[in-house]
Amino acid sequence: MPVKPQQSSDEIAARARRHLEQVVALDSASDEGSTTIPSTPGQARLSEHLAGFFAELGASVERDAHANLIATFAGRGVGSSAAPLALLFHLDTARGTSAIERLELAPTWDGRTIRYSANEKLEVNVENYPSLSSFVGQALLHGPGDAPFGLDDKLGMAHVMTLAWLLRENPAIPHPPLIVIGRPDEEIARMQAVKGLAALLAERGVRSGYTIDGIEPYEINVANFNGSRGAVWFPCRPGDAPDWPAYTLSLGGVNTHGATAKAEGHRPATRLGAELLGRLRALRLVPESIVLASFRSDSLRDCDAELTVYVRDEGARIALASALDEIVVPHVPRGASYRLEPAALRPAPDAAVHDLLDFVARFLASSPGFPLAAEDSAGWEGYSQPYRALSDERGLRLDVRLRDFEDTGLAKRCEHLRREAAGSPVEIEVQYINMGPKLAERPELAEWAKRAGEAVGVETRVLPIRGGTGVDPFLERDVALANLGTGYFAPESEKELTTLELMAGHAAWLCALVQIVGSPD
Repeated sequence: MPVKPQQSSDEIAARARRHLEQVVALDSASDEGSTTIPSTPGQARLSEHLAGFFAELGASVERDAHANLIATFAGRGVGSSAAPLALLFHLDTARGTSAIERLELAPTWDGRTIRYSANEKLEVNVENYPSLSSFVGQALLHGPGDAPFGLDDKLGMAHVMTLAWLLRENPAIPHPPLIVIGRPDEEIARMQAVKGLAALLAERGVRSGYTIDGIEPYEINVANFNGSRGAVWFPCRPGDAPDWPAYTLSLGGVNTHGATAKAEGHRPATRLGAELLGRLRALRLVPESIVLASFRSDSLRDCDAELTVYVRDEGARIALASALDEIVVPHVPRGASYRLEPAALRPAPDAAVHDLLDFVARFLASSPGFPLAAEDSAGWEGYSQPYRALSDERGLRLDVRLRDFEDTGLAKRCEHLRREAAGSPVEIEVQYINMGPKLAERPELAEWAKRAGEAVGVETRVLPIRGGTGVDPFLERDVALANLGTGYFAPESEKELTTLELMAGHAAWLCALVQIVGSPD
């Protein structure tokens, strides 16, 4: 049996909270529009902070020009002669993440609505989110509720920090040589920074490891989506602005990760906008009394958008507000919103806006034989999500996330997008592949994690990753990396939260895991 740390769960939880608060206070959101590696300076600052942290705990630390962090801990005890084990997390957080100084605590949560200090409209409770039932009775840690603060992947980062602290404080715990990796730009699927890193690990004899980047408590992942990004262009067709009052419509969607979209009731502004246009047409208000002149997704939150709307008279404005109430208000408890205000600018109406929203409605209403919207997909189902609209030199561009666990399934999704967009330019770019076929050759990765769960008395589950982990370059070098859960709710959402109990439990799980991997048994 693995040696247990001498520290109590409360002591481990307190230390883990300190580690998490250190890293969420440092802004490290990546930027897909940047040409540098890392894409943002905050990732380099975080890498520097972690280098000092792990060095103080006895690691030999290396950093490269891309901000990759490599902290190596020598093996000890019976694990000294074992093969090295890699533990990876990513330095970056998603666009729209805000750094915060301290986390808010809700001790012994009873399942009722959580109070977010900066967002009183959220109604996060067990009734609205049944998946939170396992968190009842625990001490919640969350942010102010106005933006995500980066549990993806700073919670995984904090777990590894706490593991390193536990190993320093408990010198009797044996383990194999450990290579802790912090990599940049995972959120934007930028692989350039890790290709050399993958080669380096292979040269150092690393064949096994784990990314600490999952969502569910104690989950084990050995399969993930195949992912591609589609784009459909709608040529600009500007017209004359009517002599009517202009309004700015700020349309706030329900912000979630695609992985948890169904459970958390995700709604992007692209879908809300398409439903709004359809409702206004049914009321014979478009184009007779209302014109949607522009549509642009928010630069930080893809689920939000800003529209310019021309409205003939007060009666039409009241009808527009009524339609918005009908479409948006049911989603307000989960974070949706709208605001209609007089516009400062009067852009020429672009018929491409109607073209794009009509396409979204037609696309989501089609019946290809598989789920389309992320919010209608769960488990082993893929999705084809029209999630963002931006203007570029080719017109109004609709970006579509294409996800499927099977190669053939992804190919069908790509073909469906092209077929539905017939007559419009379409481009599709491969982002990442399913690690499942490679990891099928290494079943011991899941078995080790299961045994570690049994050793510390927690229930582990093998689940698919409804996303990617950025491990393709490692798999190509025969460095097999499974993924482990970190234990939190609502990734990349202003609602995200974890618990002190889960933080202590995951650190203990990792502590048992490194002992099992390094055991001569």
